[in-house]
This record gives sequence, structure tokens and C-alpha cells, in this order.
Amino acid sequence: MEPDAHLSPAIPIDRPETYPDELEQVIVLQDGTDVRIRPIVPADIERIRHAFDVGDSESIRRRFLTGAPPSGESYLHHLVEVDYRWRLALIALDGEGNSIGIARYEGAENLSSAEIAIVVDPPWRQHGIGGELVEALEPPARRAGIKRFVAAYMPDNRAISDLLTDLGYGDRWVDDGLTWVAKSLV
Repeated sequence: MEPDAHLSPAIPIDRPETYPDELEQVIVLQDGTDVRIRPIVPADIERIRHAFDVGDSESIRRRFLTGAPPSGESYLHHLVEVDYRWRLALIALDGEGNSIGIARYEGAENLSSAEIAIVVDPPWRQHGIGGELVEALEPPARRAGIKRFVAAYMPDNRAISDLLTDLGYGDRWVDDGLTWVAKSLV
């Protein structure tokens, strides 16, 4: 994907009141590369818009399970304006501050499970970023009272199937042409 570091700060300046500083971290990949992981902020809206505009079509198809992401300004706001409890998204940034991956969960106060979604920029796949992002979502989800993560993916998406299996997701089922998996967080 084209660079997007100029679209919002790598270290957020205007943080929402409930922004969880404790979720910020720098991980070191197996090859020694540093990757910053942090919660999404509303200022990241231009990063998301940019990803939709220039992202590779296969990644978009696999992430949104369709040929194009949902459109509209309200949907973009929905993606970046999270409550950091029942809805959380974490962004992975390279050393220059460019977005290289994102993972999120979407839950609600009255539900015991939340759905997760992951996307990693193609050149950064197979480096462990997706697993790091998903694992970083688990502790805040547990603190929120979420007891289970579920994920849906296209049956031909072997990479996500392998990733989720490696992370302990099981209980596979097929519904409406999608493969679903779940993992208990308790």
C-alpha cells in the first residue's frame, strides 16, 4: 500500500478521554523490525479512507467478504470512533509510521461474544503481525466481560484459517457460505 504516515500521527496527539494508553506497545518481529501497535483514534479516518482507496482488491474482498468495503462517511466514522471497551481497533505501524495492519473486535454491552476482523498489508504478511494484533485484543476484551471471540472468513482464505487455528480458534461451522470459528476468552 502507498505510504500513509502523513495522514495522522503515529503517536496520537488528540486522544479521546477513554483512550487506553496501556494498549500502546512496540513489538519486535522475528527479523528484528520494530512495529508500533496502538489503538485507533478518530484522526485515523484519513488512513482508513486511504486504505479503501488504494488497498489491494483481494485484501478488501477477504476483509469485507465482498468486492468493496461499505461506503459512506458514517461508516468511516464508525470504524475510527470506538469506545475502547465493547468496540476496539488496534493499528500496526511500521518504523516510518505507515499503517501495515489492523485488527478489531465489535461487541456490545449485552453480548458475551464479539466478532473480530483482521487485515494486514500484503508485503507484511507472514511476519506475525496478524497474530500479535489479535492477541493484543484479548486482554481488553476480557476486562470488558467479553467471553468469546468469533470470526468469519471465506472458505478459500487459507492464511486466516491457519492463523486463527494457531491462535486457538476452533468450533468451526459453515453458515451462508462463510466459515466461522470461535475462541473462548475465559
